[in-house]
Amino acid sequence: MPDGVIDQNRNSRNPERQAVMDEALAIVGESPSPSLRSIVCPFCGMITPDTGRCHSCLGRFDPLSRQATQNQMGPWSIRDDRSPHRPGCSYETIKRLVEQGKITQDTIIRGPSTRQFWMLAKHSPGVGHLLGVCHSCHVPVQPDGFACPNCHASFVGERDRQHLGLGPSRPLPGQGLPEVLALRAEPAVQPGLAGAASTTIGVASGNRVQSDENQSNPDNSIDLSAARKAVEESTVRAKRWRAAYESQRRQAWVVLTIAAMITLAALAYAVWGSLSQNPSHSVTQIDLNRDIAEVVLCYNLVIYS
Repeated sequence: MPDGVIDQNRNSRNPERQAVMDEALAIVGESPSPSLRSIVCPFCGMITPDTGRCHSCLGRFDPLSRQATQNQMGPWSIRDDRSPHRPGCSYETIKRLVEQGKITQDTIIRGPSTRQFWMLAKHSPGVGHLLGVCHSCHVPVQPDGFACPNCHASFVGERDRQHLGLGPSRPLPGQGLPEVLALRAEPAVQPGLAGAASTTIGVASGNRVQSDENQSNPDNSIDLSAARKAVEESTVRAKRWRAAYESQRRQAWVVLTIAAMITLAALAYAVWGSLSQNPSHSVTQIDLNRDIAEVVLCYNLVIYS
């Protein structure tokens, strides 16, 4: 028989004891019942009671489970409405899920090869061929292929867990000088990234009104002045490089002219030595050697000046 039922039977047989218990209960109040504290799940971000396991994603909170999850984390994400806040996974996990059939051609994913833009798995470089289709030209391919036999697109996937694959940061229209925008213009779209490029254009056009509104912001004027200063410094540097190029060019012509003179003098000396047979040959040869030495001295002065 439960203890509560036993105490109730005792109190019913002893009215005095019942009165004392009622008086004590009125003074002390109801007996406290233990309640579990709530914590944030480190895996899905849900607030759950600290029972050692998340009530939402069923992940365990012990150190080994945390380390196992950390080992599988990476820059790849899979869109899932049932678990929208689960952490990203590695490329090896993506391959394993493809082999298990949990990722299909129409699964929406993102990763380093998509520049972190959402894209269908069959259009994602490094993943589409695992599903039997080229991400660029969409022809059937072998999952273990290295490149597409039709369009020669590479199937190499990004395996670095720390690399997100983000594109370079560039100013939007209205946030910089035309010269700066031209220097930082977006390159041509690579094969297989058409979806990511279209997403980028959409975001830029959507933020055009906001960028126009930001023109009245003092921070934008600071950015414009800094960009203008950078362009002026680049112009001065280009003029300095052109002047140095012209100087080196003139010096090169002088060197070539002197080298030609030395060559002609050496040829004349060789011809003259072979034809000269008179006694004054030694004196004339000494004079010619002195002339050649003077030419060489002038050449050295030009080179090291």
